[in-house]
Amino acid sequence: MDISLQILIFIALLVLLSKALGGIGGRLGLPVVLGELLAGVVLGPTLLNLWRFSWFSGSTNLPDGGPVSLAAVMTVLAGLGVVVLMFLAGLETDLDMMRSAVRPAFWTASGGVILPMAGGAALSRAAGFTWPEAIFIGTILTATSVSITAQTLMNMNKLRSRVGSTILGAAVIDDVLGLVVLSLVIALVLRSPHTRVGWVGVGETVGRILLFSAAAFLLGPRLIRFLFRQANRLLAPHAAVAVALVICFAFAFLAETLGGMASITGAYLAGLFVAATPTHKEIIADLRAMTNSFFGPLFFVSIGLTINARQLGGHFVFFILLLLVAIFGKVLGCGAGALWNRFTAKDSLAVGVGMIPRGEVGLITASIGHAAGLVSSEIYSLVVVLVLATTLITPLLLRYCSVEVEAGAETPKTPVPLTVGHISADT
Repeated sequence: MDISLQILIFIALLVLLSKALGGIGGRLGLPVVLGELLAGVVLGPTLLNLWRFSWFSGSTNLPDGGPVSLAAVMTVLAGLGVVVLMFLAGLETDLDMMRSAVRPAFWTASGGVILPMAGGAALSRAAGFTWPEAIFIGTILTATSVSITAQTLMNMNKLRSRVGSTILGAAVIDDVLGLVVLSLVIALVLRSPHTRVGWVGVGETVGRILLFSAAAFLLGPRLIRFLFRQANRLLAPHAAVAVALVICFAFAFLAETLGGMASITGAYLAGLFVAATPTHKEIIADLRAMTNSFFGPLFFVSIGLTINARQLGGHFVFFILLLLVAIFGKVLGCGAGALWNRFTAKDSLAVGVGMIPRGEVGLITASIGHAAGLVSSEIYSLVVVLVLATTLITPLLLRYCSVEVEAGAETPKTPVPLTVGHISADT
């Protein structure tokens, strides 16, 4: 079957099932995004495994002769979806609340990096892994992927609360710290025969992150205001939304290629900057419909599609223990940081739970370790399932934390119809 026809029928199936299960979850009082993730699990190798059917397997040659598969196309669309979702999360963030949450966000992120990494490395070493393997497995547990948390908070109308702003701010800092840790581990473990070169590589990575962040905050807002002034002169409908998407994709690209960050971090920063413009409310309204009906379902279902619980095999006990370390490392580490900054015990727990998901950042880290030979294929599969398991359980745990919206926080009068789960791709 032609690849374009495969894409059409596959997307139709994904969106239909994700909305159906998401709606059922909503009626049961569960986060909508959880139903969308489970739709991917049902369609993926754990249960139905759609890739084995002739309609969805194989590949098609492009006009230039290069082969392309449906799975590859869906991976690209899912990556696009998470970028748009994080851009929307930035748009929906209360900037004043974010500024007031810088200090707790930093300490929350720091605790959420140190404790999971130390716990994961210690457990892996006790399980018989070498120190390089153990350290890298610990590194995989450091980076938080906040997209699913942001989606859940948006569904609960609590993204603009003090807890929501702290979680999102901590996730951005956490991403930076996680990349620094990853660079440091690779430099020391993979380049141990050339330690000096390794440290130069670490310094270069840290320098790129700092320079890009400084340039983004100094030049980004001015450039964005200029672009929107030009957009206002256009007669084309929805010009502001088009310009906003251009900014989103440009920041995502530059963050990864120039700044050494994850593209989702750049998209989130772009959302923060656009949120400070007069036209941000118009952009949010149009972008919500787009993400909730298309980008959100694709991203979250795609996560479920990659889960194959059958590959846990003889490492089931280690998987359970590592999952507990991944969960409690974030809850205790991030929760302690929030508690230190005078959050209530209840809100500190909510902050810790909100930082549990590893998502795409954890998957990228795991793939780097696998490609470098630091983890075997079997352990790589186990880690991938663990990363995805954290994204599945977070919406449920976060909902039952019953995060209270702070007095004075802006809350929509009616629930926002974020059916993607809104956010969720996890990620």
